Amino acid sequence: MSGLTTQVFYGSSKRSSFHLIPSTSSSKKVRREPCHLTNVKRLLGPLIGWKNFPRQQEALDYAKTKSNGCMSFTYEQSNGQRYFMVAHPETFWYYDSRKPQNERHTYEIIPENNPCKLYFDLEFNRNENPESNGIKMLDTFVKIIIMFIKQKFDIVCKEEDVLDLDSSTAEKFSHHLIFQSIVFSNNLQAGYFVRFICCEINKFLSEDHCLEDNGCFYSGITTKDLINLKTHQGLFCDESVYSRNRHFRLYKSSKLKKNIPLVLSATNKYKFPEMAHCEDCFDKQIFLNQIIAETHGDRVHLNNKNQGACQSSYTSSPFPRIDRYISDLVFPGKIFKNHYFPSVNKLVYSIVKNRYCGNVKRQHKNNNVKYIVDLNEMYWYQKCYDPDCEQYRSNGTKLPNEICFEYANHIVDDLSDSLLVEVADAAQL
Repeated sequence: MSGLTTQVFYGSSKRSSFHLIPSTSSSKKVRREPCHLTNVKRLLGPLIGWKNFPRQQEALDYAKTKSNGCMSFTYEQSNGQRYFMVAHPETFWYYDSRKPQNERHTYEIIPENNPCKLYFDLEFNRNENPESNGIKMLDTFVKIIIMFIKQKFDIVCKEEDVLDLDSSTAEKFSHHLIFQSIVFSNNLQAGYFVRFICCEINKFLSEDHCLEDNGCFYSGITTKDLINLKTHQGLFCDESVYSRNRHFRLYKSSKLKKNIPLVLSATNKYKFPEMAHCEDCFDKQIFLNQIIAETHGDRVHLNNKNQGACQSSYTSSPFPRIDRYISDLVFPGKIFKNHYFPSVNKLVYSIVKNRYCGNVKRQHKNNNVKYIVDLNEMYWYQKCYDPDCEQYRSNGTKLPNEICFEYANHIVDDLSDSLLVEVADAAQL
């Protein structure tokens, strides 16, 4: 291997420092002649080669040419300068895990336009927010994310699918969440989804009606729970971590000059697959699972085009007469949100305080129900958010004649308005 020896890579002893780039004149040599990736195959495990680069774009471009699971990483030296490496994650972990803990300042690079898992950075200053309960906030937020994943993409996700890593201190609450089964086409799309969730929370809190009965947002999540997600700086979800070629800190690594490693949270609920019962194997599994850039090609990649254009509101839909009918139908329950999909001409009403499901002939214990109105055929039917009833839909029931008549007139009025606009436009030609 040219340019760098194995000894320079991780030191003279097994536990010595991960000095990939010499700090003196030899670093100039590395800049001119980066180490070549050595495709040394082993009976078990990945290729053992790696390649260093002085510039990020060079590493990203090189990683695109590899089809063996190699990806881009970056690491900080004591002088604050970052260097870049292309390696297989298992190879990177093998050497990175042998560095002294206080010298591990390594990050994954999440390439733009590359599929990635859904991830979150949740943090707030404890001193400025002494009343905030970070663990309770995290639990509430995960439930909300899972609800929106089901609502927007019709995918059932559980808390056991979420890897929870922690680097909190007495002064700062800081957790990283990585959803293992949710993959977006790129981190820009993931960012759109995260901002959509945060916007929905803020929009709900801005509505006057949310104060009624302490406001029920979803399945036991109240207005008070949502208010508790806010800190003096706003929601505790960092919406800025979905930028182009983002650096995201790796397991067991600390920020430079801070010996506060990112570790498995005591509240983590993710169920790891069966593995050898040894600490090194377990740490390696955590590291591999927390990799965000998706290297598998067999999973569905979500984006915000997977869901058709939708008009959502916590107040009234474009069809208030139908809103009133559904409200009467579900009483003593109530509509907490409506969605109108113009492309398919359907209304979807999410219901709270009434979980009766026609499939089980009783109230669900935890999951809410929804009512769908087909405006093409003018009938409604019931479905629910419970995974066991995922395939169920009730028989369609025709809407009352007066609603059908009113909706027909609404269409005629819209057509008349359109014709008037066309006539006016034609007169100007």
